[in-house]
Formats: sequence, C-alpha cells, structure tokens
Amino acid sequence: MSESRPDELRVLIVDDDEDDILLIKDYLLEGTTRSRILVDAATNFQEAQDRVINSSYDVLLLDYLLGEENGLEFIRIIKEAGAKTPIIFLTGKGDEEVAVAALKSGASDYLVKTNLSTEFLDHSIRYVQELARKEEERQAALTALQKSEENFRLLVNNLPGVVFKGYLDWSIDFYDNKIEELAGYKREDFDSRRLKWCDVILPEDLQKVKKRFIKALKTNKLYKREYRIRTPKGKIVWIHSKGQIIIDQAGAIDHVAGVFFNITELKEAKEERKKAEKEREKVILELQDALAQVKTLKGLLPICAHCKKIRDDEGYWQTLEKYLREHSEAEFSHGICPDCLKKHYQDL
Repeated sequence: MSESRPDELRVLIVDDDEDDILLIKDYLLEGTTRSRILVDAATNFQEAQDRVINSSYDVLLLDYLLGEENGLEFIRIIKEAGAKTPIIFLTGKGDEEVAVAALKSGASDYLVKTNLSTEFLDHSIRYVQELARKEEERQAALTALQKSEENFRLLVNNLPGVVFKGYLDWSIDFYDNKIEELAGYKREDFDSRRLKWCDVILPEDLQKVKKRFIKALKTNKLYKREYRIRTPKGKIVWIHSKGQIIIDQAGAIDHVAGVFFNITELKEAKEERKKAEKEREKVILELQDALAQVKTLKGLLPICAHCKKIRDDEGYWQTLEKYLREHSEAEFSHGICPDCLKKHYQDL
C-alpha cells in the first residue's frame, strides 16, 4: 500500500452504474488544480471491498445501491475491517434519511447524485480530507495522552511515596491505593470526602502546616513540610510532604499536586542518634571530670641512689615527698617500716 503525494488524489468510485462512474470521473478531472488524479472504480460489493482493504485511497465515493447490497452495509464491513478511508456517500434525491444513517455509520459527507458538479465534488473531497487529517491528529494526540498516562501510572506505582492532588478545603484525591499502607486509611474514605487530610494531621502540627502553605503561596508556590498524622489505630506517622501549588488562569488556587513520604523510621533513627550523642557527651564529661582529678608521673625520674632525692627540671634536688606532692595529688603520712625499726631503733 503506497501513500499519495500531497498534491495527488487517489479516488475509488463504488457504483454499479457505468454511466454514473464515467460522469463522476469527468467531474473529478474537469478543472482540477491538483497535479495528478488517479481514479479507480468498482461495480460490485466484493470488488469494492477488496480494493478498499488492499489499496490506499484518499477518498471513497460510495453509491447507496449496489445490486442486492447497499452502501450502509458496505460501510459497516469496511469499518470493521479497519479501513479509515474518508467516505462521501452518494444518494438519490429525497434520500436524506439514508444519508443521515450513512453519516452515523461512518461516512464523512454525502452528496445527492442529481446535484453533482465539479465544484461540489471538489469542495466535498477537500472537506472530508481535512476531517481525516484532524482525526489523525486527534488519534495521535489521544495515543500520546494514553502513553503519557501509562508512563505516569508506572511512575506513580514505582515511586516510594503517595502521589496526591489536594484542594483548598483539604479534600484530597489519590492516584492509587498506597495511602492505606502509608496512613492506614482507605482511599475510598478520601474519595467519598468522608475524610479530609486535615482530619488526620495532629492538631499541634496543623497550624504549622497552614503557615508553611501561606508562605509558599507568597513565593514560588513550591513547598516542603514535615508533620505528624495519626492512623486509625492511633499510631503516629511522620510525613514529609513535597508539592506545587497550581494557579488557574484567573489567578486563584486550582489545586495542589504533590507527594507524601513516610519518614517515621528516619525521624526515629535521628532521635536515637540524638540520645546516643547525649549519652556519649555525658560519658565524655564524666571522664574529663575524673581525669581532672588525676595527675600522672611518667618518663625517667633522676633519683639519688643514696638519699633518694629527685632532681627537678631546673636541676634542684628535692626530697621524694616534696617532688611527688608537687607533681601529683598524693599526700603523705609518715610511719616506720619493720626493717627500719630494727635498724634505727634497736632499743625500742
């Protein structure tokens, strides 16, 4: 199947009257501004069906009466086969009801055969071609939209968060059922408006959420918020909300588009880390206090082998008691050991 050039026209006439076919050909070729017109003809139902299915035409001129069959049945068959060729339905005078039925069945336009002329045919052909072009654009846009929606759904399903669309009255729409996993509430509770998002936020956090929204509204319409919600079972869940305020053409708030993330584990981990850091600081302070009470002696001490005096850093010799008292927290009490008692105090 080949496609025609932009200024080329391929037409199929489906009519069981040879004289009418010749007349229509003359109208098509007479005074045309196109560079080339190719005209084929089919005089019976089966031949016309084969040509439409197996060839490429820009326009199909279809007569209502085709022997024992009729054009309405032919339209139904080729449409079911997937043919998209624009159809101009040809009727007799007074057959307006048939023409309307043809348009409902899939024809793009109709002409009364007794009123045919070069101008009427050319105008109708250009009209149905324009309709076909717009329909192709519509179908392309619809396909692109469907693809975009599929990609969006895929993104939403794989995003580690809950995508939402919120409104000024705190009602909210969700794109999937992940809200039940995050908050414990069913999506239907919010869809039915029995529940609004402000109903689940802790009262002590709600005012902060409102202030952050107002601040975002006055700036770039982007916002980030962290707050707590309560699940139906009473569990507290930390939410990180990130979104964009959407403004309509009149400058009013239309909705808020964003994502909820459950950051409860992150918050709990931070709290545990804070507690650990406080415990660590406490232990360090206790160790510092203990170390402040301790002075240690280390290194080589020059001590006299006989009198046991110690030489300090300035070269002076000090008694052992005095040196230790000045370089440590030690205090001395004096006594006599048994050996010295025998040696120096034999009389005692």
